[in-house]
Amino acid sequence: MPLASHQPPRIIVPLLDGNSVALRGINLDDLMALMPTHFEALSKIATLYTEHQESVFSDRAMTQLILTVANTIPGVIAEVISIAADEPEAKDVRLSTGLQIACIQAILKLTVEEAGGLGNLFAQLRDYGRIVRDAQAELRARSPRQHHSNDSSGSGESKSTS
Repeated sequence: MPLASHQPPRIIVPLLDGNSVALRGINLDDLMALMPTHFEALSKIATLYTEHQESVFSDRAMTQLILTVANTIPGVIAEVISIAADEPEAKDVRLSTGLQIACIQAILKLTVEEAGGLGNLFAQLRDYGRIVRDAQAELRARSPRQHHSNDSSGSGESKSTS
């Protein structure tokens, strides 16, 4: 099968108005887009899952997850759902708590399965979190240098190379 014809698996979640939304797992591009602004929330998610390894998809674990994320960074749940629905413009749509839980359960199930298990997913999150932190630190370290002149003598004169 050619790569171009690949379609990620989806789970259909019914909406209260009779419509439904087809959700896919979060991929590495999605994670990289979420990491810079939502790293803290994603770290807390990983911690919660570590604590609930046997009951990752239980209603109790999902409720705790959503409350933690909602309190950490409001809007991250809606953004994750809109990304998994391939409708990033819908990140401001407000869904009921029950619907958010159903959507997050579907997204996490597919994400964990695609990553090859919970351990692999955490390793990927840890690795990409490290990459983002390192890149941000490097950008901050370079930023002040770009504002200084290449002339370190302070004279403002050009140096001749003849």
